[in-house]
Amino acid sequence: MMHDVGSTVKNRQFNLSILSGAIAFFTAVSANVQAAEIEEVVVTAQKRAENLQEVPIAISAFTGENIKESGVKNLTDLGRYTPGVEMHNDTALQPTYSIRGIQTNDWTVGSDPAVAVYVDGVYTGRGAGAEIPLTDIERVEVLKGPQGTLFGRNATGGAIHIITTKPQADNTVELNLTAGNYGRQSSDLLLNRQLTDTLSARFSASTNRRDPFADNLAGGFSVGDQDTQTYRASVLWEPAEDIEVLWRADYGVMDQGSALRTTIVPSLKEGTDVFGDYALDTPTIEDRDSFGTSLTVSKEFDNFTLTSITAYRKFDAHLQQDEDGTANPDHMFGSANTDDQSQFSQEFRLNGATDSIKWTLGASYSQEELDHTTYAYFTTGSVESFAVYEGIKESFPELTQTEQEDLAVMNRQLLQSMGLEGVASATFVYDLMLQSGQVDALLHALGAPVSGSMLRADQVVEQMMAGFQPWIASDAPWNESVRNTGDYRSTALYGDMTWSITDKMDLTVGARYTYDKKDFTIQTAYGNSIPLSLSGGDVDLLDENGNKVGSITLPTVDLGSQLFGIAFYNNGQTELNSKLSDSWSDISGRIVLDYRWTDEMMTFISLADGFKAGGFNSLNFGPGVESSFDQEDVVNLEVGLKSSLFDNRVRLNASVYTYEYKNLQELDLVGYPIPSYNLRNADAEGTGAEIEVQWAATDSLFIAGNYSYLDTEFTDYQIITAIGETEEDSKVGQARVSTPESKLNLMAEYTVDLASGGEFVFRGDYNWTDERIGSITDRTRIVDDYQLFNLRAAWNSASDNYSVALWVQNLTDEEIAGGYGGTGAAIGASPAWRFMPRMYGADFTARF
Repeated sequence: MMHDVGSTVKNRQFNLSILSGAIAFFTAVSANVQAAEIEEVVVTAQKRAENLQEVPIAISAFTGENIKESGVKNLTDLGRYTPGVEMHNDTALQPTYSIRGIQTNDWTVGSDPAVAVYVDGVYTGRGAGAEIPLTDIERVEVLKGPQGTLFGRNATGGAIHIITTKPQADNTVELNLTAGNYGRQSSDLLLNRQLTDTLSARFSASTNRRDPFADNLAGGFSVGDQDTQTYRASVLWEPAEDIEVLWRADYGVMDQGSALRTTIVPSLKEGTDVFGDYALDTPTIEDRDSFGTSLTVSKEFDNFTLTSITAYRKFDAHLQQDEDGTANPDHMFGSANTDDQSQFSQEFRLNGATDSIKWTLGASYSQEELDHTTYAYFTTGSVESFAVYEGIKESFPELTQTEQEDLAVMNRQLLQSMGLEGVASATFVYDLMLQSGQVDALLHALGAPVSGSMLRADQVVEQMMAGFQPWIASDAPWNESVRNTGDYRSTALYGDMTWSITDKMDLTVGARYTYDKKDFTIQTAYGNSIPLSLSGGDVDLLDENGNKVGSITLPTVDLGSQLFGIAFYNNGQTELNSKLSDSWSDISGRIVLDYRWTDEMMTFISLADGFKAGGFNSLNFGPGVESSFDQEDVVNLEVGLKSSLFDNRVRLNASVYTYEYKNLQELDLVGYPIPSYNLRNADAEGTGAEIEVQWAATDSLFIAGNYSYLDTEFTDYQIITAIGETEEDSKVGQARVSTPESKLNLMAEYTVDLASGGEFVFRGDYNWTDERIGSITDRTRIVDDYQLFNLRAAWNSASDNYSVALWVQNLTDEEIAGGYGGTGAAIGASPAWRFMPRMYGADFTARF
């Protein structure tokens, strides 16, 4: 929904002033209360346990308690609170994680993510398996900037590390229950048992269910509901003081409706409001079964520690979506993706320390096997809408994409009312025949002079249209698919050393060698054909200037049919069955110099690079289109500050950075005469700054906030001439999609101690995110800036055995678009998806 910018800015400033005033009020009324210290957070960003404030890396860390109190359920939620991080995801099975504007928008399996997600030290290779419920979590670490040295490949943007809670040496039971609007019902059961002096076990079972928050007016199925179950088990064995053996396993089930997408084309829906009820005709599905297990063994020796992590993970997933956002039969477009993925990994690591040196050496190996199929579902009526839209784009290039789509729908409706349905498809196919020389062959077969002569196009199209009309009107299914398989192997050796040059200055140097080998297949074939026939009659012959030079009588003839594809066109190749193989290698590293000015303040400067292997064009390639693309490389220069001030009552961390991105892997819906998804390489750069502040104002009042600024642009852009691109299609100088320039978060928490020993805790969260480009295919479509207010009020018993909380998210019920565009743009029916409306509920926790 488009808003008045002036009034929006005024409202945002007014609301922000209210929150600032509230914080000032709480500070004033609590001025006489003794201040508390900020709790220390221990992270493992450098593969060893360290105080967050002593690590020379930009990190946002969230404890399990932070996550629970913020109402965060998954990584997408967490992204809203993290400076420099965006996770605009409408589906858990195709997530995109962006850190400082670095992300991968390819949902297929030919490429890898640009942000590495780890769970308990184990890399999760696919996005469809990365979005897990954040229950029974010890902490989440978000590491920003290239992490190629210690975390390896596919961490060009950064790394996200989820650490689940280990078994404890005690006996506890915890039950968490949540109920809310839209039928929200969630439960978490946590069991921890100390079985012997050396053996402890932990088990958790979580469910999360919610009904849709809007109605499907077309009926038949619902969209946007939630239904997940997650089970985790772990066993910790400590047979000696210097040995730790930790086994973990998890199993998850997801069975819910997929993304709620609504068209933004005015003539397909009343206005462009995407926030009301909807009407979809493709049932949405989001199913996943996942399993993972790992064994971590640590042995401490006199001068070093040896750690081994052996892991296996797998998932089966099925994602089906309505891509056009309507129930209009003339614009039917659904998609589906099925995945069968498994991976094995092994890492060995040595950590040691002397009086002046801390060091890490490691080696890792991983193998991933996957089978992925992408489906596209249309009808023959969709083919006509596609042809009309292509004609409008060709005729009115000066219009915005939304204007072109709207005009195409109105023209389609006009042609139907005039009895001319089929004319667009006939014209489109005639143009293809003209380009391929089939019209010349027709002239030659009829004995007409070919040289210097042309058929009267409109008369031929009129004869062809008679055969197209019943075919289009039948709305027969038109389905296409591409299957990919992959066998990916990666081997790496790495080392990292921190040398204390003086008592105040440290120098860190690290490097990693990575070798990736990928075997890949692509299988697709045209499974549909277009009828070609001529009704017969006289047709004029024209010279090259369009002047009539004669005529010819075309017979009534059935020309058979032509194999065709509109989703996976492959530059006209009717069948692809290719086996591809390639390898990439790289040495990535980092050098960091940090200086501790005092015990409470440290600054650092770092130069680091990251590497992401190349891959394969999963959905489309043909003559002139490369089947594979180059590896990505990022070089990041950063200056940072970490400080704990005023007796550790204020924590202030900040960083300024700039990076250059080489061979960014960018997926675009482009091409002529038929657009399709092609993955290209591009160069980009980014400059930004981040600041995080925490203030324990008193024992009762805690205030925190963060702000991030980011400016990105393309510096080079590969032009694929084989699909009809020219230099006018270059995006050099333009900003990256889905990267807001500014982002602000504020939080205030106030605790009231009760005479009984219990307490009330009141918490408010505020998020403001700047406007951003919201569509790959339409850069004129801007997602408005937005704000979110969350409130929470909790009571905790004196024994801490019981707590009750009331909460509301999106307090002002703001209507927020998550993104625009998508594959529906291929037939002129771009959709949008929305954030959730106001959500409210209650939590109950009991501990025994």
